[in-house]
Amino acid sequence: MNLSLKEPIAILGFGVEGQSAFAFLKAQGLKDITICDKNSNLKAPLSKFREGGAEGEFGPHYLKDLSRFKTIIRSPGVPFHTPEIQTAIRLGAHVTSMTWLTMKMAADRTTAITGSNGKTTTTALTAEILRRYYGKRLIVGGNDRTPILTEALHRPADPILIEASSFQFIDLTISPYISAVLNITPNHLDWHANVEEYVQAKNNLIKHQKKEDWAILNMEDENTARLAEEVHSQLFTLGQSMGDNWAIWKKDQLVVCFDAKVETLLTKKELQVKTHPINFLCAAAIGVLHQMPLDEIRLAMINFKGVEHRLEFIREVSGIHFYNDSSCTTPESVLVAIQTFAPEHLILMLGGSSKKADFTELAQTIVDKKIRVYLYGHEGAQIQKTLSKLGGGNLILAYNQTRDFRQIVQDVHKKAKPQDSIVLSPACASFDMFKNAKERGKLFNEIVKEL
Repeated sequence: MNLSLKEPIAILGFGVEGQSAFAFLKAQGLKDITICDKNSNLKAPLSKFREGGAEGEFGPHYLKDLSRFKTIIRSPGVPFHTPEIQTAIRLGAHVTSMTWLTMKMAADRTTAITGSNGKTTTTALTAEILRRYYGKRLIVGGNDRTPILTEALHRPADPILIEASSFQFIDLTISPYISAVLNITPNHLDWHANVEEYVQAKNNLIKHQKKEDWAILNMEDENTARLAEEVHSQLFTLGQSMGDNWAIWKKDQLVVCFDAKVETLLTKKELQVKTHPINFLCAAAIGVLHQMPLDEIRLAMINFKGVEHRLEFIREVSGIHFYNDSSCTTPESVLVAIQTFAPEHLILMLGGSSKKADFTELAQTIVDKKIRVYLYGHEGAQIQKTLSKLGGGNLILAYNQTRDFRQIVQDVHKKAKPQDSIVLSPACASFDMFKNAKERGKLFNEIVKEL
């Protein structure tokens, strides 16, 4: 398929997606490529690429004069609303991304899952389900995974499953065949211009669907339910039994309805994983839409053991249980963790770098349930302020302002009692102390295993 990539080409951001874009362009025989990244330290590693014709723009002015390029490939970490990008568009540059290119040639075989919270776990669970049906034919990518454009090109008949972030879908004009939205809460406001832009990016997942496509919406989430008004495709609802296609929890039973046929899939006691119940409903809906036998969907669900850094049990030390929920980077996702544990035996480790989040609802829940918290990192100060304002200052075990994460974990361990569960569920990003949330979770695991 001709993807109309005209030279000269700029790659904005040279992380995982940028590097994948470079390899893809070279494989297509394109040579006039410039790599642009705000990290000036990338100059030396790029020497090996110069042999293939790549040039580079690095440092704070890496986006200067983008209008000289005919094609610009934007990595998810580079905001679409950046003035330099918008100027380049007005002057005729074609701005695209690895996700956009994948949708252009494979939207009709793509299933995409998005949401402010829960999309990683739901995507992993859905992958387990679909692999029982498609085996190795299933292509899985998106978010912080390796981009799958090359695989999609080389395997033109194979199904694709994508974990979709707002960063990737903000500029799309093509929507997947099956699009699932789990929830929408204010998030990534350090990246998006405002809440409206963030919601619109999520809406892009369903906005451009065809009549024969499927939109899966969580009707228990107010912002997601509003998207139903804009659905032009077939609708599958989660949490509410609307129409002929839905999935709900009826007490402790997962019940699905497809083409008006109602069947019970499983009970909660059969599941091994601590996660939001809506995630199972979404995965079940996707399995049904792929026309999988219900027995296969059920087996995949009861055998699913979760993903790393998502309410992951690490070990017990003298009656104290440690859980790694490092991928919890929003206040709303902490509320899911709170629902999973007995509040009187719960200690939350909260803090990290800012995403301009509002901690009021989380703090009020902590106060209402009398949950103990241990604060650290840059945002620890803001959480401390919010808790104290709501009368929860006595619930703060400590606010550790050091950058020594080992000392932080050891200290919270000393403050815990037998039967307590210490949960690293930060509610914040990790960039004040770590490269990413995975690095934070990995170190947490290592420290806990040494206790």
